[in-house]
Amino acid sequence: MGRVRAAAVPVATVLVCLLAAGCAGGGGGRDRPGDAPALAAPRPGTSVAALEFLYSFENDAGAPYYPINGIAGCGYGPDGTLFFCDEQKGMVHYLDPSSRLWAEFDVPMARPYTPIDVRVDGFKVLVLDQAGGRIYRFDLGGTLLDTLLELRNLTPGFPITATAFDVDQDGRMVIADASGQQVLLLDTFMNLTMRLGGPGRMRDQMDHPAGIVFRSDGSFLVSDQGNRRLGLYGRLGFFEDDIGGDFDPGNRFVAPQGIDRDRFGNVFVADPGSGRIHVLDSRLRWGFSSGPEFGLQAAPLAPVDLAVGPGDLLAVSDRVRAALLVYRIVYE
Repeated sequence: MGRVRAAAVPVATVLVCLLAAGCAGGGGGRDRPGDAPALAAPRPGTSVAALEFLYSFENDAGAPYYPINGIAGCGYGPDGTLFFCDEQKGMVHYLDPSSRLWAEFDVPMARPYTPIDVRVDGFKVLVLDQAGGRIYRFDLGGTLLDTLLELRNLTPGFPITATAFDVDQDGRMVIADASGQQVLLLDTFMNLTMRLGGPGRMRDQMDHPAGIVFRSDGSFLVSDQGNRRLGLYGRLGFFEDDIGGDFDPGNRFVAPQGIDRDRFGNVFVADPGSGRIHVLDSRLRWGFSSGPEFGLQAAPLAPVDLAVGPGDLLAVSDRVRAALLVYRIVYE
């Protein structure tokens, strides 16, 4: 098994602001993700120290999911069920954690059907159909229940090319839209409440949003692939900050895409442009990047999505390898 450890990082000096009569401003200042933390260091056992390769599901002729033609989004259920989408084949495959057998989801009758992203919401599995412009709802065994959302009804007259989505614990939804270079924020009743972004290179604009994830406080992160950065938006949908970008000399992103977080708030980003998995801590500071250091068997080549699962597992869907790679997250 291959393990890639994070490089040692010196503890940042805590900045203290004394609110005296001579201090200016009334609104206060917000720490940028790259700045020194204003709070104590994370608790022991919550920081990601390394990723340890466990096993992979390769595109071999004996596999029940063979052939993988266009692996896309992946996800985990709370019981450890592992899902992945094959957008070209038009299938969603899942691995039952108890039987260790692969099976397939029902295929909707509507065409075209190109599943590209999958999320588990309670006892339902939601699948984003990019070409059909729908989000379907399945039960945990892969039986099609209904169409949860018709994307064309959100913005009549304006096409939507959804690239990723996520659902928070309150049932709200965010959808990344590459056609409008924006993010759509929906309430619990699937009504559009806000459009965020717009085409451009300014800090609150986007160039091909390709991945999205809610954080535990209701804020969310968007991987802005063309601008080589992540965008941070608050719970109400207002832009707060960015991480990376062309003007960040320490930026490690080349083309960030899939994104997920763990229960401690650490963030994992799949970057097919660099062939690496980037790890940020809960305050969105750079941690480490893993890629070719894993070695031939374990290294991703073009990771397009990833998912954190139970048991500290991290699944990565790799387009070039046509495989699903599984790692263990090592904490310290």
